[in-house]
Amino acid sequence: MFIRFWRAGTDEPPHAGPVHVSMNDYLIHRFRDVPGVARAGIGFWRAWPRTEGALGLWVASSPGGLRQISVSVWRDRDSLWDFVKTPAHRRVMRDFRDAGVLHTNPWTAERLDRALIWRQAEERLLGHVAGVPHN
Repeated sequence: MFIRFWRAGTDEPPHAGPVHVSMNDYLIHRFRDVPGVARAGIGFWRAWPRTEGALGLWVASSPGGLRQISVSVWRDRDSLWDFVKTPAHRRVMRDFRDAGVLHTNPWTAERLDRALIWRQAEERLLGHVAGVPHN
C-alpha cells in the first residue's frame, strides 16, 4: 500500500528494551508541493546515520505522493525532542507548514523490531487503532 524505504540510525552500542516511535502522516494539498516535501524527507533519511539518538527511519508515500509518511524510531522521547529543535527540522516545518495537514502519532514499542513497528504504523495509518484518527 505504501512505498517505503528504511534507514538505520545510530545504534552503538545496540539498543535493548523499549523504543520511542514517532509517525508523521502529511497529507499534501497540491501535487506541485510533492517534490519539495519528498526531497526534504529524503534529506533527513540520508543524514539519519549521523542523527544522535535515532535508531531508524522509514520514509514512505502513497502512490502519487500526496500522502508522505515518516516513521522514526528513537532511543527515547528526549532524543526525538532534541531532533525536533534542530535548525534543519525547524526549517522544513516552516517551509511546508501551509502545503498540507500533518497528523503526528507517537507510541512506545517494546523493542526495536522493524516488522513489529511497521505493522503498528500500518494499523495506525489504516485507522485500525482505537483513538487514532483515520486519515
